[in-house]
Order: sequence, then structure tokens, then C-alpha cells
Amino acid sequence: MHAPDYRDVMGILRLEDAAICGMFRCGSRVYGTATPSSDHDFVAVLAGSDGRRDLVFGDGCNVVIHTRASFQEALDHHSIFALECLFAPAPHRLKEPAPPFRFVLDRRKLADAASERARADYEKASKRLDEEPDASRKKAFHAIRVLWFALQVAREGRITDFEEAAELWEEIATAPISLSTWISYGIEVEACAGELEELALP
Repeated sequence: MHAPDYRDVMGILRLEDAAICGMFRCGSRVYGTATPSSDHDFVAVLAGSDGRRDLVFGDGCNVVIHTRASFQEALDHHSIFALECLFAPAPHRLKEPAPPFRFVLDRRKLADAASERARADYEKASKRLDEEPDASRKKAFHAIRVLWFALQVAREGRITDFEEAAELWEEIATAPISLSTWISYGIEVEACAGELEELALP
């Protein structure tokens, strides 16, 4: 299967170009953690005000759908997922939004949003580790990755290195899971959350 492009995603959504405001590639193929069998993940922002946030599946593709309003709201709340799209490198910007979206950095909102999501992911991963080890490894990885990305935004105003966590995923995906190893991931979550708190201080 060839790497899906903008027209392929339009076909999955059954929409014309004019109906799409912006489109971004996201996920493992941006983080540098994909394998040949990994799905292709996209975010499509619809041009109209109608519709709702949704998830559409195609042949090896997953497309998160936003309206302009819902995507702007996600940015206003400093959702890391939305910020990944806003700051996506040029090869992963399939259609540039026009007009562009607004984003004003508020480190307090950023710290709250990233820490809440990361702690929730790590907690869920810890509860399901025995029953779902592979899924739990992924959740633990994303908990730390979200905080690392948030720290980039807090320090530099944007995500500058999307592959920062690639080596971390290799470690989490392949290392034997012991209690001490798992606890170390939780310690990293709390350490990063604490650093975000310090950066959010007035």
C-alpha cells in the first residue's frame, strides 16, 4: 500500500476539496515510531460549521474529524493533539488552513491540559498492564511523550522536535516490564508535570 495522500483521505471522507479547511498527518508516522504495518493517522478540519467531531476509518487509515469551531476550541484549551497539528512539519501538512487558526500560549492552561492527560493515561496503563500489556506500554509512552511535547511548547513556543520520544518508545516497547521500570515511567510523568508547573508560574 502506498502512503495515503490528501486525495486518498478525501476519498475516505467522500468530500470535495472545498469542504475541507485543513488536513494534517499525525501519530506514529510523525513521531518516528511507525513500523511498516502501522496505520496512517490524519486530522481533517471541515470548512463548514455543520458536523461534529468524529473518527472515520479507511483502508489502513484513521481520520479524526473536526469542525473549525471544535479545532479552535481544542487549541484554546491547549490540547497537545491539536498543537501537534498546528506545529506539524511541512511534509505532514496536507492542506494548510485558511485563514490560519489562532493560538496564544498560556503556560497555565498548557500545564493543566498536558498533566491531566498524561496522568490519566499512566493511571489507565497501570490498571490494565497485566491484562493488556501492549496497549499499556503505548499509553505509558504517550503519557510521557505528551509532557515532553508540552515542555517544548512551554520553553520554545512550539513543538520543534516531533521525534524526541522515538528512542523512548523503542525502550518501552522492547524492555522487560518490571515493577521498578514501570514506577520509573510514573516518576518521569510526575517530574515533567512538575517542570511544567514551574514554567507556568507568573
